[in-house]
Amino acid sequence: MGLAANDNQPTIDQLQQSPLDASEPLKITKTHPTPADPFRESVYNLIPIEYIPPAKQKQYRSKFADQARKEYVTGQKATASMGPAKVFVNGTDGFLKKGEGVAAKLLDGSNKGHSKDRSVRKAEVPKDKPVIIENSKKDFIKLNALENINSAAKKPHDNTPAYRFKADYGKTPTYMKRRQAQSEKGFSMEEMEEALMQSPEGKKQAQMMKEGLVPLPEDERAKILDGLKANWEKLNSDYQKLSLTVDTVPKIARKVNMEQQLKQLETHIAKFSHSNILVNFNSAYKNQ
Repeated sequence: MGLAANDNQPTIDQLQQSPLDASEPLKITKTHPTPADPFRESVYNLIPIEYIPPAKQKQYRSKFADQARKEYVTGQKATASMGPAKVFVNGTDGFLKKGEGVAAKLLDGSNKGHSKDRSVRKAEVPKDKPVIIENSKKDFIKLNALENINSAAKKPHDNTPAYRFKADYGKTPTYMKRRQAQSEKGFSMEEMEEALMQSPEGKKQAQMMKEGLVPLPEDERAKILDGLKANWEKLNSDYQKLSLTVDTVPKIARKVNMEQQLKQLETHIAKFSHSNILVNFNSAYKNQ
């Protein structure tokens, strides 16, 4: 059981050999391609396919084509590039003789109408006698060297301000006088201690001041804590990048050193995490 294609329809080979008429659309009968896998063959593939090719578009033609063609034709000149077809040649007795050339006519003066009178453009010859300068016997190189050797060196310009010429030089600044006057009007150290001893919190604060303990401000504590955390994160990042195989002495020493630094940073972070921190200045002064 097989389905045959219509014999009246042209094939692709017949269309290529015969001239095409653009007025009527052509129907081309094509067969299905042979499948690569024979087990996927279908009966529907035996039905011929009708393919109508799309009509060709009209060839583009510029609207300036006639104008360009007309300008090209009218602008041409006969023998403009290759010269005339035949050049006139003088006879054997028509050669150039002495005195007939252009240079000879200019020298004779017969062609004065075409020459230019250049004598008008020239300036007059000066009548004054020039001043002749006699040659000097001085050795300017040696004189210049001696002058530089014997001359004193130039002093550099000093642009620094001269504070000793100021009006208030050597005098006590105004702000120091103002602070001194305020301190004289204010409480003395003994009066401040007596005022603090009146309350229990003041007694405790006075005792800490005597021992050299000063509370750390909150903003400084926050800054120190942030710096410790940043150092710990950087050191921990470097520690994580270490090699897994610690097989040499430098690697072992570096790993142990980084672990000790991390442990120390963690201890400091734990200390500065508390809000109430006292700083002992007496120990610092004793160490100095």
